[in-house]
Amino acid sequence: MFKWDGSLVQEIAERRVVFFVGAGFSKIARPEFPTWSALLMSLAASLPKRVDQALVKKMVDKQRMLDAAQIITAGCTKPQINAILRATFQPRPVPYNPIYESLLQMDPKTVITTNYDEFLEKNFEHYSGGQAIHNIARPSGGSNLLNDLRSPVRSIVKMHGCITEQDNIVLDRQSYFAIRQKNQGLFQTITALVTVHTVVFVGYSLSDPDIQLILENVNLFNGAQHPHYALMQKPEHTALKEVMKNTYNVEIVEYPAGNHAVVPSAISDLAEQVLAHRSSTGIA
Repeated sequence: MFKWDGSLVQEIAERRVVFFVGAGFSKIARPEFPTWSALLMSLAASLPKRVDQALVKKMVDKQRMLDAAQIITAGCTKPQINAILRATFQPRPVPYNPIYESLLQMDPKTVITTNYDEFLEKNFEHYSGGQAIHNIARPSGGSNLLNDLRSPVRSIVKMHGCITEQDNIVLDRQSYFAIRQKNQGLFQTITALVTVHTVVFVGYSLSDPDIQLILENVNLFNGAQHPHYALMQKPEHTALKEVMKNTYNVEIVEYPAGNHAVVPSAISDLAEQVLAHRSSTGIA
């Protein structure tokens, strides 16, 4: 059994944790999901100029993903981009995977994701037998998030938009700026959530610039003894693990590098430990 920190298990059992779900979760449900770099190269194939295609590849190789995406959105038509995004992130039938059932069993009040797909909400509905109720907060309706959080209903916060609203998807550098400019309340609310809750990152590399900025600011101005947690493959060097702790106040829960197949069992074990704690302490 994957051993999780007892204090984290208690916090989840008492519903004091926000889960942040990344692309790795979706890839478990649908292994053919492309990486971020593969998605950009797929989109770049629609660019009319070969020189632009070559430039996108060069930028992707240098990990300049937002700049690569900016060239793509400038050179491709909206219908071209939307067609590829829809085919990638809105597959039918929707893939179901027990890892979502494990997450649902822990009954988090708030789940935040940068994923475009509908896997979270569709899997919650599937594994609850249609009984799961949730509000979905998107950048297009960021002002409603605070009301959603105050309601008794679970909130799924889609920071970068949803495939069902393609015009509001965050993809390139310009859209990253626009979402922060137009939806300051959304990010202020997410910052508040991260400040007063423990966050568990799953299926995520912490490479998103918005999240980095939020975690840096929270740790800088509101340092806390209680860390956040990230289920991640073992870093290449212990110094990288230490900087995650010192910069973001994130404790890495390690698994062997490249062995992503252990993630579903790790989440299942966490859910089992949370349910056992609730049973032993009388938490409904």
